[in-house]
Amino acid sequence: MKLSDTRIRALKPRDRIYRLGDGHGLCLEVAPSGAKLWRYRYRWAGKPTMLSLGAYPGVGLAEARRRVLELRELLASGVDPGEEHRKPRQLQAATSASRFEAVARSWRESKAPHLKPKTLVKLDAILDRDLIPSLGKIPIGELATPEVVAALEEILDRAPHMAQKARSYLNQIVEFSIRKGLRKDGHTLTLRGVIRLPKSKGLPAAIDEDSLREVMRVVHDHPDRMIRTALQLQAYTALRPSNVVSARWSAINLEKAIWRIPGEQMKTGEDHDLPLPRQAVELLRVAEKWRRGGNKADWMFPAIAERQSQHMHRDTLSKALRTSGLQGRHVPHGFRASFRTLAREELDIDIDVLEAQLAHSVGDATQRAYNRARHLKRRAKASQFWADYLDGLVKGQK
Repeated sequence: MKLSDTRIRALKPRDRIYRLGDGHGLCLEVAPSGAKLWRYRYRWAGKPTMLSLGAYPGVGLAEARRRVLELRELLASGVDPGEEHRKPRQLQAATSASRFEAVARSWRESKAPHLKPKTLVKLDAILDRDLIPSLGKIPIGELATPEVVAALEEILDRAPHMAQKARSYLNQIVEFSIRKGLRKDGHTLTLRGVIRLPKSKGLPAAIDEDSLREVMRVVHDHPDRMIRTALQLQAYTALRPSNVVSARWSAINLEKAIWRIPGEQMKTGEDHDLPLPRQAVELLRVAEKWRRGGNKADWMFPAIAERQSQHMHRDTLSKALRTSGLQGRHVPHGFRASFRTLAREELDIDIDVLEAQLAHSVGDATQRAYNRARHLKRRAKASQFWADYLDGLVKGQK
């Protein structure tokens, strides 16, 4: 019995799927949910096969019959209707996979295992906020320099250094697409000279005794004990501000006076054992008194307010120095420059010891592979010498 729209609309769902035929292999499948789906049943190479032609009423009865006639003509000409039916979807899938967004995300997944978490967060921010919204729908094989330059210039107006990073990512994504056969070999982008960064002025830092004396006295007199301790600890150790504010008690061995900073927090990617001077150990013993419980128990400088970060933000240290009269003269990161300059010029500490204490990468990859010396004992002496020097500045002994 042929189907009709009146009959189809009257069909009720049952506990199990059932089908009603319309002739020439066309049938309507009714699911327990009430959904109605057109099916075309035929045999190919002796095997029964069934194709989906869409859902009713989106695909009406007349349209379903027209599609079946087309498929029957293919079958009569010796062509598998199923194969032809799948081609548009395969083409659509291939087109989607070759768009910039899909290629960029595939490249991102290939990079992820080799990147530090913080680097990956920055990469995702550039892709999701800037590059994909601007270029996402463009087929990677058609991506041209002018439209890429336009996307980079939008970033440049807001964040020059981020634009520089975005340019690097774009070049890598295009190279990745060439390797995957999605773009013609040799068709790279012409982006040299697109990003011109402002001249670097360097971070403000106290690199003479009088300036450093003033900084240390400001730090010594800061009214907030947690901020004061964090700044003093940074001054004594010459660590990066991010390492100080994110310090964990589990990384500190007060008995051995060693602070082990894990490689994922270091630019070198390697664990950094930092010998602590007596003054730093004393600061940490006092800091234990404000140690909090719960999920903040391991943070040396836990955040006071509940927010995304569970520890003190490094900008807290910057603000403390700015509001204390040191704006434009010294920033927390400047303690590293102070140590590198004055420990060498005034205290004559060996340059290799200084570089090891600062966890700087020295030489090329081959030199670093052979130079495993950490100078731990010499660094411990230099660290104490430096801490005593800083205390002497505060007390007016220098």
